[in-house]
Amino acid sequence: MAEFRLSSDDDVDLRKLAAALVESQGWPRDRVSVWDTRSGEVVVTVDDAVLHPPQPNPLNRPVHTPREVHRACELLRRGDPSLAGVDFDAFRTEAARFFAAGWSVADLRHALAARPDGLPWPRGEGYQGPEWLEHRLRHWKTPNGDIRPSVSQEEAQLRVVSRAGLPADLGLPKDEVRSKPAARPEVARAAIDDARRLLRVHTRTTSDTLAHRDRTAARMPRNGR
Repeated sequence: MAEFRLSSDDDVDLRKLAAALVESQGWPRDRVSVWDTRSGEVVVTVDDAVLHPPQPNPLNRPVHTPREVHRACELLRRGDPSLAGVDFDAFRTEAARFFAAGWSVADLRHALAARPDGLPWPRGEGYQGPEWLEHRLRHWKTPNGDIRPSVSQEEAQLRVVSRAGLPADLGLPKDEVRSKPAARPEVARAAIDDARRLLRVHTRTTSDTLAHRDRTAARMPRNGR
């Protein structure tokens, strides 16, 4: 457990300062404690696991730059025999669309191995080549061709909804009996923290987000052009 002590001789709201510290670091509020001492200090305690999180799996990181896309496609192609016979440039172009939507290498590997409902794709003789690749990835797109959320994105979104304590009958007619109450304020705040961390993971820094999107859109092929 790490401990931070805040004190000041000036007229400063130390509790607000502590809240700003927690917010700026993105620490989960349910893993942080803030309390006052008799000497006028404010103490912030943080779980060691929050300060020293495990090293993330590189396959779960978003892929942004052309070099990262190229390396990711090489890795996927080496490990998936079903990509034999697929033109590398065509595969890289298609994969770049999924990576631009926030997918990771692990997400795309999962999509090549399983359908959205979790059932595995057939493997072996006859299940190779560009047509089989297009068939599999088509199931991970909407009818108008947009990229659907990946498995990891859906799991993260469900965790946020669960932490928020949203009622299970959300969207049902009003005469239906609710089976779960709304979230307590502290639970809702923790869910908001989870949502912010999710956005940080799948979004580049604000200084270059728009430029990155413009570059990505410019490189995407347009059918009929």
